Amino acid sequence: MEKCPSGADPQTCGTDPKSCPGCDPAQMAEEKQKEEFTLTRALKQISHKILVMSGKGGVGKSSVAVSLALSLARRGHRVGLMDVDLHGPNVLRMLGLKQPFDLMHAQFQLPPDLFDNLKVISIEVLMRDREMAVIWRGPLKHQMIRQFLTEVQWGSLDYLVIDAPPGTGDEPMSVAQTIPDAQAVIVTTPQEISLADVRKSINFCRKINLSILGIVENMSGYFCPHCSQELPLFRKGGGEKTAQAAKVPFLGSLPFDPQVVEAADQGRLMELKEADSPFFQALAPIVEYMAAILPAGAKKEREPGVMKFAVPLEDGKMAAKLANAQHFAILTVKNGAIADQQMMPRPAHGFGDFLEWLDDLEVTHLIAADLSDKASELLKRKDIQALPGDPQTPPEELVARYLEGK
Repeated sequence: MEKCPSGADPQTCGTDPKSCPGCDPAQMAEEKQKEEFTLTRALKQISHKILVMSGKGGVGKSSVAVSLALSLARRGHRVGLMDVDLHGPNVLRMLGLKQPFDLMHAQFQLPPDLFDNLKVISIEVLMRDREMAVIWRGPLKHQMIRQFLTEVQWGSLDYLVIDAPPGTGDEPMSVAQTIPDAQAVIVTTPQEISLADVRKSINFCRKINLSILGIVENMSGYFCPHCSQELPLFRKGGGEKTAQAAKVPFLGSLPFDPQVVEAADQGRLMELKEADSPFFQALAPIVEYMAAILPAGAKKEREPGVMKFAVPLEDGKMAAKLANAQHFAILTVKNGAIADQQMMPRPAHGFGDFLEWLDDLEVTHLIAADLSDKASELLKRKDIQALPGDPQTPPEELVARYLEGK
């Protein structure tokens, strides 16, 4: 006998399919819907998602990701830092974070100036031994990334900085699939061998429709602490030329800074003052540019001239009570006429989550028979108008009545 979708043996999951969540299609569909709802709601609370990636390892990608998150948080923005470099996680070590006291909220014991502004999560918090290798295939990696987004209570964030592993493998692909509006920052060094891999990363982003925020050239020079002169470690300007050739923005060059290397190795990167570091000084205009083109708290506007009606249904007609609804009809009105109609299962959540569900669907009107004044006021705060309707009336007729002014 074949195993059930959950992986359980048929002899152990029971003869009745409904006794095993992996065998019951209805229960599987419900669990999937709950997960998608939670993911959508979590992403909606994050204004901008920045995926920091590189074509190859050793270019300082994680240092750039961590420093970018620190710099944004120090400027008063609400920032999340998510380490999905599952095979080489370094974020916690760079920041010196060892014992999280609140894993669900991604809250470590951070300095007072960062405590309210920075949340950090990494696969390392789940590992008993930090030297242990993570040997996972693609599906497990994909699920781990989704769990980071759905099970961690990120709350409202201005920016989520995601540190991806080098290359164009499963993790960047999973991020792009899970977070469609993510934008990539590609880190490189001026070496030609690194630039060749950057061109692969650019092609990767374009093939999967991942927007490119720009290219950062790291280790572009070395500031001598004795003579204060910049010395070229590699040839300079390769990152800018590659960006120009690919017609993507060049965000800037960052010098090799021994202070940053030492502080990251010792877990004291948060203690390094920006004014004392050539690296952080060079990063500052990049941070200001990102904050300008990705303004904090930006919210997607609804499409002008379009109305969306939600109608609770029971046996195909409007339910007498909202709580009795089995499904919801979502009707889209354009140019004064019904242009589209969808049938969606009732979300299995409380009223607060129900409001978020309506908002996620960009619903503008809810037609229901038994809404209280308090519920109507809560809907109004979401810019959703509450309308009374006659029970046992088809949703198309209810919307038509409204459009006719009845």
